[in-house]
Amino acid sequence: MNKNYKHKTTGQECNAAQYIAEMVCLREAEKERVGRPAYALWNTEKWQKKFKSQVTKAYQLLKKYSEKAIINALNSYKGKSIYSLRVKFLEPIIQNEQKKLDKIDSREIKEVEYKDNTLEKPRKPFGKKGRLSRLKDLEHE
Repeated sequence: MNKNYKHKTTGQECNAAQYIAEMVCLREAEKERVGRPAYALWNTEKWQKKFKSQVTKAYQLLKKYSEKAIINALNSYKGKSIYSLRVKFLEPIIQNEQKKLDKIDSREIKEVEYKDNTLEKPRKPFGKKGRLSRLKDLEHE
């Protein structure tokens, strides 16, 4: 699994499962008004068991769904109040987000053809002369 994310508490690189687990633990800490957990969340006595449990569940969810779908689900209106990845009503929210992402991915994105016309001559004007050119013509008369 790629390490495309960074821990919010340490700033070190982490994978999606660790990022998602930390996200849920920090959310719970804010709910309990205990402030942000210590530097390394997974090393503190209070949060170690919870963090490991959430990482395990995150890996299970990542086998079924994309990391983007899980994160979007947790950040959605319905998912804002979720403090554990083990709640039953989370998976339908993730499924819904995955369907949205699949729709976006399935649509073919048409590539726009770009033509470099820097070496071509500028187009000649067509139609009647503009107002300014008529005024210039009047001055010369």
